[in-house]
Amino acid sequence: MVRALLPLLALLAAPALAAGPPTEAAAVPAAWAEAYGTNQGPPAAPMYTPDATLWGSVSRERTIGTAAIAEYFGRTRPGVASNTVTLGDYSLREIAPGVAVASGVYTFHRRMADGSASSDPSRFSMTFVRGADGLWRIADHHSSRLPAAR
Repeated sequence: MVRALLPLLALLAAPALAAGPPTEAAAVPAAWAEAYGTNQGPPAAPMYTPDATLWGSVSRERTIGTAAIAEYFGRTRPGVASNTVTLGDYSLREIAPGVAVASGVYTFHRRMADGSASSDPSRFSMTFVRGADGLWRIADHHSSRLPAAR
């Protein structure tokens, strides 16, 4: 009986991310971080508008559109067991009805298959727009490594 309930319990314990982007702009950064931590592109892509632009920390080119963004976040990272991101200090403000901007810092954490780990402090800016469905999505996202302190 318990064994039969395990799949149901797993579904109930699944993150709320499956519901899609949040209805409040303030929830977008945390929802994005959760999607990023899945290490898969499909959960991250719905966080973006269909024509979104992403300037990723490890890309020399812009990534445009949800299909390309899904590919960017879902790419194979040889030797990497997991990637997560923790949000640091950031500000979020609604600059016009249905448009909000967040900027600040976050840290990418990488755990390698051999057990070693690394962290990359980075900075970001995200522009969010509220769709006709009432959900907030990322229209523009810039991420870059934080320069070393002087």
